[in-house]
Amino acid sequence: MRKEELEEYLNLGMSTGADAVELYYEESKKNHYRYNDSKLDTVDSSFQKGLGIRIIKGEESFYTSTSILTKKNITICIQELLKNFPQELGKKVFLNDLEDRRTKPIISHGEYPIEKKKQILSRIDEVARSVSPLVVQVSAGILEMDKEFIVANSSSKYVTGNSFLTRVMAAIYAEKDGRKEHEFTDFGRGMGYEFLEGWNLEKQIHKTANTAVEKLDAVDFKGGKMPVVIAPGFGAVIFHEACGHGLEATSVAPHLSVFSDDYGKMVATSKVTLIDDGTISGAWGSSLVDDEGRNTEKNILIENGVLKTFLVDSFHSEQMHMDPNGCGRRESYRYAPTSRMSNTYLAIGKDKIENMIQSIDYGVYCEKMSGGSVNPATGDFNFAVDTARLIENGKVKHLLKGITLIGNSKDILKNVEMVSDDLTLSAGFCGSKSGMIPVTIGQPTIKVSSILVGGKEE
Repeated sequence: MRKEELEEYLNLGMSTGADAVELYYEESKKNHYRYNDSKLDTVDSSFQKGLGIRIIKGEESFYTSTSILTKKNITICIQELLKNFPQELGKKVFLNDLEDRRTKPIISHGEYPIEKKKQILSRIDEVARSVSPLVVQVSAGILEMDKEFIVANSSSKYVTGNSFLTRVMAAIYAEKDGRKEHEFTDFGRGMGYEFLEGWNLEKQIHKTANTAVEKLDAVDFKGGKMPVVIAPGFGAVIFHEACGHGLEATSVAPHLSVFSDDYGKMVATSKVTLIDDGTISGAWGSSLVDDEGRNTEKNILIENGVLKTFLVDSFHSEQMHMDPNGCGRRESYRYAPTSRMSNTYLAIGKDKIENMIQSIDYGVYCEKMSGGSVNPATGDFNFAVDTARLIENGKVKHLLKGITLIGNSKDILKNVEMVSDDLTLSAGFCGSKSGMIPVTIGQPTIKVSSILVGGKEE
């Protein structure tokens, strides 16, 4: 869209006394290659283009979006929003020169031949099936996402940004004596196909297939309060859900978070430093600018146990008396932006993994976390553990099944006893008020001194 058009729409939005108007124009495309039954099954492609319009007055925000980009329709959309405002004289808006904050992949999605994509998927299938005759199905996929956007607002901001994401996924299924198990793995980066450099596909798929087979002999486990060790990488989902969402302005500003009144307080052990960093080059949740057109930042949320800051978007900044810090994110033009995580991770420590394991007489090693739920107002959470092993007499033993972790955000933060230095980042998606967005979660191996482990005993 041309600068003159955007200025005209902004001035119409400001014409009846709004405090702020924002326009978000987006063009995006997505390809999903699906590989099943040892062949390329389907390729799903989608493209979308549209405009999001947000008008703010005081503590109220009004939003609409449209994919019909005619001047007549956009004008009607803005006029409908303006029905919420009194007739007051608005200020005139003149946009700055366009600030280009886009980057380019080394190997774009379109430049990488489809035959090579099929070879990646075929190799996943071959490696997984070679592990054991008990592997009965392999479902693999490649996801490509490209987006370009423009943000223009009544503060004269006029910036363009983009993102490009590539992710390989595999679910491996094993079966024995009527019992079925599976294990999922993935590898994703905020890059083009240069992300394949340095990735050991064979090693990762081999390990995943072995775990799927080993799960067939997993045993039930009697739960209770006990120490646990949580593996690096996706294990950090427990911090993302139980703590990260409670530090977003979306829940902090209206006092719906258990952390709303804890700014500057000690909320964790000194071992805990929790960081959200949207600037990490090539990370799954990174970008140069957020979806409000602000430069992304490295935000230290908790430092040595002390709550240092929150994730603050522009809408909540005045209510919280804090500056926005580059975390305004949205799935697409269909959603208004709000405060969201990007790449959230627990900083490394100095403890040794072997010392963690040896310090436990009876506990659980959480090798891979699954989904769960948390109440931000209370901090109470419940998470399934997809892959877990018994720790007994200081040694990691056989696989367990039906394991859950049950606790409270503040309790787990205060029970982080040991943190290693093997930080691993994992790609995923997070759903909230502004839609489903790509995020990275990560942590080193940690020991939690006590948590309620749910299980089942035959």
